[in-house]
Amino acid sequence: MTYRMTMRDLTLDNLDDLMQGQKADVFYSDPPWGQGNLKYWRTMNGQAGYEVDWLKFVERIKWLCERHVTGSMFIETGVRFEKDVVSIWGEPQGRYEIVYKAGNKYLPNILLGYGEQPTADPSGMTGWKIPHTVLSTLPTAPTSVLDCCMGLGTTAKIAKKLDIMCYANELNPNRASKTIAKVGGSDKWEVLGNG
Repeated sequence: MTYRMTMRDLTLDNLDDLMQGQKADVFYSDPPWGQGNLKYWRTMNGQAGYEVDWLKFVERIKWLCERHVTGSMFIETGVRFEKDVVSIWGEPQGRYEIVYKAGNKYLPNILLGYGEQPTADPSGMTGWKIPHTVLSTLPTAPTSVLDCCMGLGTTAKIAKKLDIMCYANELNPNRASKTIAKVGGSDKWEVLGNG
């Protein structure tokens, strides 16, 4: 299976070329948390000074999900930012307290689920076990997943393990390249350019 990726700015791109008329069954992502983290990742990508409002960013991710996903949507966030996500996405059908990194003083972190929920509870889990549990125990088994903030590629790794299609986007080409190398290499990815 070949996975598909773009390296685009979500605030400027609607990801239509990534999806090419297809829709993902599920959305699972861990986007930057809060204004400070969003600014940090933009600076790391050479976009210092290009300010993006955190709430508008969360709104944009929701809009992209509504455009490109037919089923459940899962978004990881820090407990301090849960209220912001809920104010835009609405009350979730599932709320799970998860562990992002052992020893993190801001624990617990939160996974919010919209739509059909997994039959196994990911609460208390850490790392790759979280998306693996969610994606592998949904009552309607997905054949594809969208992650619009791919980062280090945890969702992509789980997609490979479950043999489902992964549509991914990552703002930072260096991080994207590392994930491509870890998840199948360049022969497993169709990279549609950057913008």
